[in-house]
Amino acid sequence: MSFREKSVSQLESELFANISIINKLDEKYQKGQLNADFFQKSFKNAVYELLQIKIAFKQKNIIFSDLIKKNNYVDEYNKAMRTIDKISELNVAKASYQHRINANNRYGSLLKSSILHIPGITSEITSSFITLMDAIKLEISIGESFILNLFQDLIEKTRTFPGLQNLSQKITKIYKHVTTHIDTLKTNRQYQEKVVNHLYDLFQEFQYLLSLKV
Repeated sequence: MSFREKSVSQLESELFANISIINKLDEKYQKGQLNADFFQKSFKNAVYELLQIKIAFKQKNIIFSDLIKKNNYVDEYNKAMRTIDKISELNVAKASYQHRINANNRYGSLLKSSILHIPGITSEITSSFITLMDAIKLEISIGESFILNLFQDLIEKTRTFPGLQNLSQKITKIYKHVTTHIDTLKTNRQYQEKVVNHLYDLFQEFQYLLSLKV
């Protein structure tokens, strides 16, 4: 059963279990009770599941932050968020540069082999959105193959990312409209702006869906 098909009560149970798993993984890894490989794989799976649960609540029109507060789980959730921030590749790299992570810091060993890269899993999609919108706004090589290839790349990346299939379908809808109005896109500034505005709305939706902050 997909997360989307689960009931609210099932999702709530899985949400709180997932938060607990993230915190326990961090605690056990800090104590040296888990090897780095097991920790990385388990942590990455837990974060992916957390994202999918959040998306499922969004699809059911349930405000994620209200749910966390209603169940008095703010402290545990914030603890999990601090762990995610701490372990994400960009933050670890930043900490390494600013604070010179030493061998005594267990997270230092994850720098070279980290597969967690929580910001990294969204950076390519973010880049694809921005590249496509900029290309249209700046009229950079607005030719059929160039623009349509950018659309196809964005569609593929969102389609294969867990929980973003609905967003991918919305992008595909814009793509199909553009393919039938490609000549208008090349010459009509008003149409270009309309397409960019629709893409920007979806970009904001993407940012909201992938944000775990409450």
